[in-house]
Amino acid sequence: MFSLRYYASILALLTAAACCASAEDNPPNIVVVMGDDWSWPHASALGDPTVSTPNFDRIAREGVLFENAFVSSPSCTPSRFAIASGQYHWRLDEGANLGGSLAKIIPVYPDLLAAAGFQTGFCRKGAGPSQHTYRGSDPFGKRFKNFVEFFENRAPGKPFCFWYGAGEPHRPYDWQASRDSDLDLNSIIVPAWLPDNETTRTDLGDYYLRVQQLDRFAGDILEKLEASGELENTIVVMSGDNGMPFPRAKATLFDSGTRVPLAIRWGAKISAGRTISDFVSLTDLAPTFLEAAGLQIPSEMTGRSLLSSFLSEKSGQIDANRDHVLTGMERHVYSHPSRAIRTHDFLYVRNFGPEAWPTGESKDELARIDFQKTPWPTQPGSFSHNVDPGPTKQWMQHNACAQNEQAFGPRLAEELYDLRSDPDQISNLLSAANLSDKVQAQREKLAARLANSLRASSDPRFAESTGAYLDRDDASPAKRERLKK
Repeated sequence: MFSLRYYASILALLTAAACCASAEDNPPNIVVVMGDDWSWPHASALGDPTVSTPNFDRIAREGVLFENAFVSSPSCTPSRFAIASGQYHWRLDEGANLGGSLAKIIPVYPDLLAAAGFQTGFCRKGAGPSQHTYRGSDPFGKRFKNFVEFFENRAPGKPFCFWYGAGEPHRPYDWQASRDSDLDLNSIIVPAWLPDNETTRTDLGDYYLRVQQLDRFAGDILEKLEASGELENTIVVMSGDNGMPFPRAKATLFDSGTRVPLAIRWGAKISAGRTISDFVSLTDLAPTFLEAAGLQIPSEMTGRSLLSSFLSEKSGQIDANRDHVLTGMERHVYSHPSRAIRTHDFLYVRNFGPEAWPTGESKDELARIDFQKTPWPTQPGSFSHNVDPGPTKQWMQHNACAQNEQAFGPRLAEELYDLRSDPDQISNLLSAANLSDKVQAQREKLAARLANSLRASSDPRFAESTGAYLDRDDASPAKRERLKK
């Protein structure tokens, strides 16, 4: 996938990084607080009536809130590799899969910042659960016990870049913990694609408790930065790597799997209290950090810097070209290769192997799980349909409800949702026996736009064949040697 010119350009970038840094006399520090399985709009600043996120709200209030932020992939490893590299995950070879590894030659923003004199590091979950076969280390830098250890051992006067990879609100949860909490389970807005019952509300409440825990950790970091006097010159980002671990959310290309909260604060550099409706991808973070530090952005990065949005005083739509995002999947627990384009009015999904969707299904195994005794089961069936095991999934698979077909039913090769009349993305317009001329025209328009965008981004699956179901999980010995270089 990568040319000799590409390899040479990366060496040049690393050599020149320290020189380029002089373009910024006082480069900002960078701190990213990344939630694990945190869906939009589960924050009080986003209008959720149940969950309380005062620290996320503060970042949004004192900075900017992005209401249309999406991940490259709704699976943790490829999503985090995409953030680190500033590239769509489908360009990252084995890094496109859960547990995959990133080629050593692929540039990542922490390396480029480190070469320019930044002190880098992370704690808790980096680009997990990768074994980092080719790089030999996590792309987010050296591992620390926590932010305090990193902060108190940093070199005086040296700019820093830190990744706080939270484990929240990823499962497992303490089943029914929310029943004894201050959360009002009756106020929970149960999404249309989940059954509204006591099990679901309790499960969602347990998820919300972990969201609030994530927010408290963010508050600890803000407090440390503020007490040290570093807060105003620190770009603070708070977001999530993919959607919530519930049926029809995480590991799907619906908004519930790919749309995430995103708020960014940078002292006086950002006109505060703004909400931006531009479509942004978390791949945009890497070029943003590099430009803010005065560094050259590698031409291979598909993300686009958000610096102009930071410096603008406008709200709403700022850049007319940011009118869509691309998302995709390769393999989560099971392969389900797919791509999507999301605009303001439509979601169009192209499934390359729809027949693989029921992979791992085993209702009998799932029925025997006691989530009080085994909160994170791994037996066959636990991860069927790429859905993490949990009480809501168990209830759905053993009780008749309207949402079962939406969550576990067959997938078509193409899906189209009109968000103006169907914001929950429930009714696939392409499942109709006879498509209207209007629907057919919209399908063709979005399919062509997706195809052109994917080819322009060098998506190997789409460029090779629009219909092929290719196995990209394994690499040949020759390819593995190349990825190590």
